[in-house]
Amino acid sequence: MSTIGMDGDNDSMYFHPLQEDISKMSDEDVSKRIKELSRKVGTARRFGRNPDILNKLHQALHTYQNEIRNRRIEQWHKNHKKLRGEPDIGDLINIE
Repeated sequence: MSTIGMDGDNDSMYFHPLQEDISKMSDEDVSKRIKELSRKVGTARRFGRNPDILNKLHQALHTYQNEIRNRRIEQWHKNHKKLRGEPDIGDLINIE
C-alpha cells in the first residue's frame, strides 16, 4: 500500500526487496506493470498450486494500484485548486 508519511514522503510498501522505486516510474510504466501483474494473478489462480505466490502477486498488484490511485487523486486536487482559483502555497509566501 502506498501511504504519505508524517514528513510528506511517499512510503510505498514494497512486496520484494528488488522491486523498483514506484514513485520514480511514469504513469504509463505503472499501468503496464498493473496489466502484467493482473495477467500473472490470473495464471496463478488457474494453476492455484502455490498460495504464497498468489499472495505476493496480489500484494504487488495492490502496491501499484494504490500508487496510480494516489497520483490521480493528487492530480485531481491540483486541478481542483486551479479551477477554484486557490493560490499555491508558494504563491502565498513572499521571501525577499
